[in-house]
Amino acid sequence: MASPIPAQELQALAQNLVDAESPNPPGDVRLPLEVAAKYFEDHEIPYARVSIDKEGKKVNLVARIIGAHPGPHLVLNAHLDVFPDSADQEKSTHESTSAADKNNYVVGRGAVDMKSGAAAFMVVMRLLNEQAHLLHGQISLCLVCDEETFGPYGSIALLKLFPELKGDALLSTEPSSLAVVRRGERGFMWGTVTIQGSGGHGAYPSGGQSPIEKAAAFIKALRAEIPENWQLEDSAEKGEQSLSHDLLAPKGQSFVDFRSLNFGVISGGLKVNMQPDNCQIELDIRLPLGQSVKEAHAIVDRVAAQFDAHFEVDNCGEPNASDPDAEIFQIIQSKVEQVTGTKPELAIGLGCTDARLWRYLDVPAAVYGPDPSTMARGDEMISVDDLTKIATVHLETARTFLKVNN
Repeated sequence: MASPIPAQELQALAQNLVDAESPNPPGDVRLPLEVAAKYFEDHEIPYARVSIDKEGKKVNLVARIIGAHPGPHLVLNAHLDVFPDSADQEKSTHESTSAADKNNYVVGRGAVDMKSGAAAFMVVMRLLNEQAHLLHGQISLCLVCDEETFGPYGSIALLKLFPELKGDALLSTEPSSLAVVRRGERGFMWGTVTIQGSGGHGAYPSGGQSPIEKAAAFIKALRAEIPENWQLEDSAEKGEQSLSHDLLAPKGQSFVDFRSLNFGVISGGLKVNMQPDNCQIELDIRLPLGQSVKEAHAIVDRVAAQFDAHFEVDNCGEPNASDPDAEIFQIIQSKVEQVTGTKPELAIGLGCTDARLWRYLDVPAAVYGPDPSTMARGDEMISVDDLTKIATVHLETARTFLKVNN
């Protein structure tokens, strides 16, 4: 299938977005947002900036094309914030990027997650704007902030301010791989465990375990409750499990049917010769379909009580999945097959995306984007060929959903 996507334009736009830094934290997306705004202005596509951030740094952009004929509302979603770089990652990206990579790839933080996907949607919007007289319905693009921390300033704010943006179907270019369309994802629970102590001089006996020692014991006890190879009795579809095993997880390990547990941050104490008076552990639990945040919360509370610890949930979201028989999935699967030559599988994703917010509103949400293997690494990159295929799939899916050829 010949692609109508201009590859050079797409690559340049994606690289410009990547080069416009927007790590989260702190979450300031004004640089890439201005790249997007200029693109829409140059192509006379109406858009609006939307922000509830008092400092005006966490900003969203919504572009909309209204067709000449009545029909459904298709929503596209991509985020402009990215994971922060470490010094080592910046160095490895710079040193590993050859001239060939620069010619044939989009390279840098956000190339996979997910500024290249945002660029794909922007080019799709330009091409559809040229066919607005043929569109049955409307299409909206939400370029959002605050996704990497699942905060309140991005898609959550847009859906509260403009309920019509829930639309009738959602497309996302979050990472998936060219052979997979994600129709759902695991839930998550982020929280902080706090253990208090009395403090004191480190040279004098304390009469008991310090908060840091209790934290170590707590970590071991919670890991026993949620081991890395723990499997649910009522697991998700086995086909989706094996698919994710091959395509969606690092080193081929699938957690789609498993709870997973990560201890992301631990902090405590003031000085080497002082007894600590507190210790905090920030943890991340991911939940497969059929499990709930409430159940995970109860597990952590039970273990925390053994160590006189307090647990507080900082953010959470339930597991979610769209009906695989929804029209948008039938369309996008057929378009992927036309573009790549292989019919993609429908799968449940390992990580969380803003697509979950639309699924919570019973709106079918399909995720189709880059291979996630370099996501958040120092050599994050996507080939121009893959990106062009992704953009083509979404363009043809939108054209069919909005009945451009009818």
